Amino acid sequence: MDDRNLDLSSGSFEDFVAFLFDREVVKPDPPNEYVVADLLRIGGEYDEAIASSPDTILGYMKKLFSEFGEIAPRFSLSQIDQGIWNLLGESLEIHSVLWDPSTPLKSRLQCIRSMYFVFRDFVAKSHIEEMETCFYMWWDLLADAFWWQPKLYEAGVRQGEVSKLDGESRAVVDVMFEILARILELPDSRTQDCALHGLGHLHHPAGRESVQKFIDKNRSALTEHRLKWLEQCRDGTVM
Repeated sequence: MDDRNLDLSSGSFEDFVAFLFDREVVKPDPPNEYVVADLLRIGGEYDEAIASSPDTILGYMKKLFSEFGEIAPRFSLSQIDQGIWNLLGESLEIHSVLWDPSTPLKSRLQCIRSMYFVFRDFVAKSHIEEMETCFYMWWDLLADAFWWQPKLYEAGVRQGEVSKLDGESRAVVDVMFEILARILELPDSRTQDCALHGLGHLHHPAGRESVQKFIDKNRSALTEHRLKWLEQCRDGTVM
Protein backbone atom coordinates (compact mmCIF):
# COMPACT_ATOMS: atom_id res chain seq x y z
CA MET A 1 0.00 0.00 0.00
CA ASP A 2 1.17 3.54 -0.83
CA ASP A 3 2.85 5.35 2.07
CA ARG A 4 0.45 8.22 1.53
CA ASN A 5 -2.52 5.96 2.27
CA LEU A 6 -3.56 4.97 5.76
CA ASP A 7 -4.58 1.44 6.73
CA LEU A 8 -5.90 1.57 10.28
CA SER A 9 -6.88 -2.08 10.09
CA SER A 10 -3.24 -3.20 9.82
CA GLY A 11 -2.46 -2.52 13.50
CA SER A 12 -3.94 -3.51 16.84
CA PHE A 13 -6.94 -1.97 18.55
CA GLU A 14 -4.59 -0.03 20.84
CA ASP A 15 -2.82 1.32 17.74
CA PHE A 16 -6.21 2.46 16.44
CA VAL A 17 -7.01 4.25 19.71
CA ALA A 18 -3.57 5.85 19.90
CA PHE A 19 -3.78 7.07 16.31
CA LEU A 20 -7.06 8.85 17.04
CA PHE A 21 -6.42 10.29 20.49
CA ASP A 22 -2.79 10.08 21.57
CA ARG A 23 -1.56 13.02 19.52
CA GLU A 24 -0.92 16.73 19.79
CA VAL A 25 -4.02 18.88 19.53
CA VAL A 26 -3.90 21.25 16.57
CA LYS A 27 -6.11 24.26 17.15
CA PRO A 28 -7.85 25.48 13.99
CA ASP A 29 -7.69 29.07 12.83
CA PRO A 30 -10.34 30.45 12.80
CA PRO A 31 -11.46 28.49 15.89
CA ASN A 32 -14.70 27.14 14.43
CA GLU A 33 -13.14 25.71 11.27
CA TYR A 34 -12.82 22.17 12.61
CA VAL A 35 -12.19 20.67 9.20
CA VAL A 36 -9.03 22.78 9.00
CA ALA A 37 -7.69 21.10 12.12
CA ASP A 38 -8.81 17.77 10.70
CA LEU A 39 -6.78 18.32 7.55
CA LEU A 40 -3.77 19.73 9.35
CA ARG A 41 -3.55 16.87 11.79
CA ILE A 42 -4.44 13.90 9.62
CA GLY A 43 -5.16 14.80 6.02
CA GLY A 44 -1.82 16.56 5.74
CA GLU A 45 -0.10 13.27 6.52
CA TYR A 46 -2.20 10.95 4.39
CA ASP A 47 -4.18 11.21 1.17
CA GLU A 48 -6.95 8.88 2.28
CA ALA A 49 -7.79 5.97 4.53
CA ILE A 50 -8.13 2.64 2.75
CA ALA A 51 -8.65 -0.26 5.13
CA SER A 52 -7.43 -3.62 3.89
CA SER A 53 -10.02 -5.09 6.29
CA PRO A 54 -13.16 -2.94 6.68
CA ASP A 55 -14.51 -5.63 9.03
CA THR A 56 -11.57 -4.98 11.36
CA ILE A 57 -12.28 -1.25 11.38
CA LEU A 58 -15.93 -1.93 12.22
CA GLY A 59 -14.83 -4.15 15.08
CA TYR A 60 -12.41 -1.52 16.39
CA MET A 61 -15.07 1.17 16.20
CA LYS A 62 -17.59 -0.99 18.02
CA LYS A 63 -15.08 -1.82 20.76
CA LEU A 64 -14.09 1.85 21.11
CA PHE A 65 -17.69 3.02 21.44
CA SER A 66 -18.70 0.16 23.75
CA GLU A 67 -15.77 0.85 26.09
CA PHE A 68 -15.70 4.62 25.66
CA GLY A 69 -16.39 5.25 29.34
CA GLU A 70 -13.16 3.46 30.21
CA ILE A 71 -11.01 4.57 27.26
CA ALA A 72 -11.81 8.28 26.97
CA PRO A 73 -10.58 9.31 30.47
CA ARG A 74 -7.06 8.32 29.41
CA PHE A 75 -6.95 11.39 27.17
CA SER A 76 -7.79 15.08 27.44
CA LEU A 77 -11.17 16.29 26.21
CA SER A 78 -9.38 18.23 23.48
CA GLN A 79 -7.66 15.07 22.29
CA ILE A 80 -10.99 13.22 22.34
CA ASP A 81 -12.66 16.05 20.43
CA GLN A 82 -9.98 16.08 17.74
CA GLY A 83 -9.99 12.30 17.48
CA ILE A 84 -13.75 12.05 17.02
CA TRP A 85 -13.76 14.78 14.39
CA ASN A 86 -11.09 12.83 12.53
CA LEU A 87 -12.99 9.55 12.92
CA LEU A 88 -16.38 10.87 11.84
CA GLY A 89 -15.28 13.78 9.65
CA GLU A 90 -14.69 14.07 5.92
CA SER A 91 -10.92 14.18 5.52
CA LEU A 92 -10.33 10.42 5.64
CA GLU A 93 -13.93 9.15 5.67
CA ILE A 94 -13.14 6.34 8.10
CA HIS A 95 -16.84 6.25 8.96
CA SER A 96 -17.65 5.14 5.40
CA VAL A 97 -17.36 1.51 6.55
CA LEU A 98 -20.79 2.03 8.13
CA TRP A 99 -22.34 2.29 4.64
CA ASP A 100 -20.00 -0.15 2.87
CA PRO A 101 -22.17 -2.91 1.33
CA SER A 102 -19.14 -5.23 1.20
CA THR A 103 -19.31 -5.53 5.01
CA PRO A 104 -22.06 -7.51 6.78
CA LEU A 105 -25.11 -5.39 7.55
CA LYS A 106 -25.35 -6.98 11.00
CA SER A 107 -21.84 -5.75 11.89
CA ARG A 108 -22.61 -2.25 10.69
CA LEU A 109 -25.81 -2.07 12.72
CA GLN A 110 -24.05 -3.40 15.82
CA CYS A 111 -21.39 -0.70 15.45
CA ILE A 112 -24.03 2.04 15.26
CA ARG A 113 -25.85 0.63 18.27
CA SER A 114 -22.61 0.68 20.27
CA MET A 115 -22.50 4.48 19.93
CA TYR A 116 -25.18 4.69 22.60
CA PHE A 117 -22.58 3.85 25.25
CA VAL A 118 -20.49 6.92 24.36
CA PHE A 119 -23.37 9.09 25.54
CA ARG A 120 -24.57 6.91 28.41
CA ASP A 121 -21.19 6.04 29.92
CA PHE A 122 -19.15 9.16 29.16
CA VAL A 123 -21.11 12.27 28.20
CA ALA A 124 -23.99 11.77 30.66
CA LYS A 125 -21.59 11.00 33.50
CA SER A 126 -19.21 13.86 32.88
CA HIS A 127 -19.04 16.65 35.47
CA ILE A 128 -18.21 19.19 32.77
CA GLU A 129 -21.25 21.33 32.04
CA GLU A 130 -20.39 22.07 28.41
CA MET A 131 -18.80 19.19 26.53
CA GLU A 132 -16.58 19.41 23.46
CA THR A 133 -18.37 19.93 20.15
CA CYS A 134 -17.69 16.43 18.79
CA PHE A 135 -20.55 14.99 20.85
CA TYR A 136 -23.07 17.62 19.79
CA MET A 137 -22.00 17.23 16.16
CA TRP A 138 -21.67 13.43 16.28
CA TRP A 139 -25.00 12.61 14.62
CA ASP A 140 -24.89 15.66 12.40
CA LEU A 141 -21.68 14.31 10.86
CA LEU A 142 -23.03 10.77 10.52
CA ALA A 143 -26.45 11.77 9.18
CA ASP A 144 -24.97 14.08 6.56
CA ALA A 145 -22.43 11.41 5.56
CA PHE A 146 -25.25 8.89 5.23
CA TRP A 147 -27.42 11.05 3.00
CA TRP A 148 -24.51 12.21 0.85
CA GLN A 149 -23.22 8.73 0.05
CA PRO A 150 -22.24 8.55 -3.63
CA LYS A 151 -24.50 5.52 -4.18
CA LEU A 152 -27.55 7.40 -2.89
CA TYR A 153 -26.70 10.56 -4.80
CA GLU A 154 -26.17 8.63 -8.02
CA ALA A 155 -29.49 6.84 -7.49
CA GLY A 156 -31.25 10.20 -7.18
CA VAL A 157 -32.02 9.77 -3.48
CA ARG A 158 -31.96 13.10 -1.71
CA GLN A 159 -31.83 13.99 1.97
CA GLY A 160 -34.90 12.74 3.82
CA GLU A 161 -36.28 10.59 0.98
CA VAL A 162 -36.48 7.52 3.19
CA SER A 163 -39.08 5.81 1.01
CA LYS A 164 -36.55 5.62 -1.82
CA LEU A 165 -33.90 3.78 0.21
CA ASP A 166 -33.03 0.16 -0.46
CA GLY A 167 -33.49 -2.36 2.35
CA GLU A 168 -29.99 -2.14 3.79
CA SER A 169 -29.87 1.67 3.75
CA ARG A 170 -33.30 1.82 5.39
CA ALA A 171 -32.07 -0.55 8.10
CA VAL A 172 -29.10 1.75 8.76
CA VAL A 173 -31.18 4.92 9.06
CA ASP A 174 -33.73 3.10 11.25
CA VAL A 175 -30.99 2.01 13.66
CA MET A 176 -29.58 5.53 13.83
CA PHE A 177 -33.04 6.73 14.78
CA GLU A 178 -33.36 3.93 17.34
CA ILE A 179 -30.15 4.97 19.08
CA LEU A 180 -30.99 8.68 18.97
CA ALA A 181 -34.34 7.91 20.62
CA ARG A 182 -32.54 5.96 23.36
CA ILE A 183 -30.05 8.80 23.92
CA LEU A 184 -32.94 11.27 24.16
CA GLU A 185 -34.29 9.25 27.09
CA LEU A 186 -31.11 9.69 29.14
CA PRO A 187 -31.67 12.04 32.11
CA ASP A 188 -28.99 14.49 31.03
CA SER A 189 -29.60 17.75 29.18
CA ARG A 190 -26.33 17.53 27.24
CA THR A 191 -27.06 14.08 25.82
CA GLN A 192 -30.63 15.14 25.08
CA ASP A 193 -29.38 18.11 23.07
CA CYS A 194 -27.02 15.82 21.14
CA ALA A 195 -29.94 13.55 20.30
CA LEU A 196 -32.30 16.37 19.37
CA HIS A 197 -29.71 17.94 17.11
CA GLY A 198 -29.07 14.55 15.52
CA LEU A 199 -32.77 13.91 14.93
CA GLY A 200 -32.95 17.23 13.12
CA HIS A 201 -30.26 16.11 10.70
CA LEU A 202 -31.32 12.48 10.28
CA HIS A 203 -34.67 13.26 8.64
CA HIS A 204 -36.20 9.99 9.78
CA PRO A 205 -40.00 9.90 9.38
CA ALA A 206 -40.45 9.22 13.11
CA GLY A 207 -38.10 12.01 14.16
CA ARG A 208 -40.69 14.78 13.98
CA GLU A 209 -43.01 13.00 16.42
CA SER A 210 -40.15 12.26 18.84
CA VAL A 211 -39.07 15.89 19.01
CA GLN A 212 -42.67 17.11 19.30
CA LYS A 213 -43.22 14.80 22.27
CA PHE A 214 -40.12 16.29 23.88
CA ILE A 215 -41.47 19.80 23.27
CA ASP A 216 -44.87 18.94 24.71
CA LYS A 217 -43.34 17.30 27.79
CA ASN A 218 -41.09 20.27 28.56
CA ARG A 219 -43.11 23.18 27.15
CA SER A 220 -43.68 24.94 30.47
CA ALA A 221 -39.93 25.33 31.02
CA LEU A 222 -38.97 26.38 27.49
CA THR A 223 -37.73 29.86 26.67
CA GLU A 224 -38.70 31.38 23.34
CA HIS A 225 -35.16 30.80 22.02
CA ARG A 226 -35.13 27.18 23.20
CA LEU A 227 -38.52 26.48 21.67
CA LYS A 228 -37.43 27.92 18.33
CA TRP A 229 -34.35 25.65 18.31
CA LEU A 230 -36.45 22.60 19.18
CA GLU A 231 -38.89 23.40 16.40
CA GLN A 232 -35.95 23.53 13.98
CA CYS A 233 -34.86 20.09 15.20
CA ARG A 234 -38.43 18.85 14.72
CA ASP A 235 -38.72 20.33 11.23
CA GLY A 236 -35.27 19.22 10.05
CA THR A 237 -34.03 22.77 9.52
CA VAL A 238 -31.58 22.94 12.41
CA MET A 239 -28.01 23.94 11.59
